[in-house]
Order: sequence, then structure tokens, then C-alpha cells
Amino acid sequence: MQSLEFLAAWRERARRWQEQLPEPAPLPSSAEAEAALARGEPLVHLVDPPVDPDRFAALLTELAVLYAEGRTEARPLADGLAAAPAAEQRALAEALLDGGDVAAWAARYGVEEDMLLALGGLVLQPFMASFARALRRVAPLHLWRRTRCPVCGAAPDLCRIDSDNIRHLHCPRCDTQWEHHRLTCAVCGTDDVKQVSILTLAGLEPWRVEVCDLCGGYIKTLDQRHGGHLAMPRVDLYLEDARTLQLDLLAEQEGYRRGGRAH
Repeated sequence: MQSLEFLAAWRERARRWQEQLPEPAPLPSSAEAEAALARGEPLVHLVDPPVDPDRFAALLTELAVLYAEGRTEARPLADGLAAAPAAEQRALAEALLDGGDVAAWAARYGVEEDMLLALGGLVLQPFMASFARALRRVAPLHLWRRTRCPVCGAAPDLCRIDSDNIRHLHCPRCDTQWEHHRLTCAVCGTDDVKQVSILTLAGLEPWRVEVCDLCGGYIKTLDQRHGGHLAMPRVDLYLEDARTLQLDLLAEQEGYRRGGRAH
């Protein structure tokens, strides 16, 4: 659905949007954050992300216009949102944020529901990234070694191993990165090294795929110890995920899936 060109343009806009978004107030204290993490609770359990439906609607309209460039199937959504009254835009935003009848809205604008949900997810990310940035200032994330994001509780999409041989997991929802044990599955958390192995693909080093036979899951891993431009501290892992889809195909061909086996 999403080309690299579109994702790169969206990431640039998302960074600009993030700087304009309000942070949660009040923030939990460091002691409250530490206690939550010690209990195994993501910080979102302490404070709600401040997501204003009107601002969300405005960003969704802007993103739909960007996405519709060169995509005739998305043009009805872009045109429809641009012409819609503010109350209608807000109602759609609330449906996306609160789990409303998105299928009905997709039919109203003549687009696929999956497209509308995907664009809504992209719009939410700068809100969540702003939220996470504020919480990271008060939270001792070094205490967290679980396989879910310490801020929002989402599953990681990627790993990276930095130049100091420390493994970090990356959250696709709020862009948080946190340290994790090296010799464990990033999907189910098992530390049985016999269950975890590595797949590689020529031409995509220093990327690889870590797969787990216990849960059937996989995660792509960037080994930054090899240096080069991918070792830069601010490498955009979200874009790198899209650039390495061949590794997803490799893992799936071998019978693994993101998130592990369906139950």
C-alpha cells in the first residue's frame, strides 16, 4: 500500500507535526513511573495521550491529500475530507480513535476500510511520539526488559544492536526504543537459545531476521556494529522496515510470522 517515497514524505511531516503537539499534563512523577514499570505496566496506564480529535482530523486530511498523489484509488478520500465540514471530519477522527464504525466511513468516502485504518494509524504516530518523548524524561526505561513497549504497550517491529553490542527494540506506534536481552526471542521472550536462529539474505547486510521455533515469530534486526550509514544514531527504523521487505518475505516463506503463530 505504502511506497517508500510516500513514507519518507510522511515521516518528514510527522516530525514537524510532533513538534507542534501538546504533551500530557500533568506527567506522572519519576517514582510513579518507576513503580508502574516494576509492576510490568506500560506508562500509558498512568496517563492518557493527549489526542485532540480536531487536530487529528486536520492531519488526516493533509495526509490523505499526500497519499492521493498518484493514487487514483485514494482520491475520493482526499477530495471528500477536504470538502467535508469540520463536524464530519471530527466524527471520522473519533471513529478512528475510539474504534467506531470505520467500515461505514470507508463506504461513505468510496475507499477500502484497510486504507482508512492505515492512514489513521499513521496520523496517530506523531501524537504517540510526542507523548512518549515527554514520558521518557521522567521514566527510568532502563528498568524495562519486556517484549512490549514500556510507554504504550505495543509489540516491537524491529531490533537493532548498537556499536556497544546492546540490543534495542523499537516501537512502531510511539518510536520508543528500549534495551532488551540479547539471547532471547523478541516476540515471546524465551531464553532457550536452541529455539532461536538467524536468517540472512545476500545484499541486505547488516540486516538479518531472528526467528523463533517456539512461538513461530520473527523480528528483523539491524546490526550496527558493522558501521556505515545504518550505524548512525538517528537512522529512521520505520523507513528501514519498509526498505527491507525482502526479509519479511524470507521469514514468511520459512513459515514464520510477525507476532508469532495465530492462536
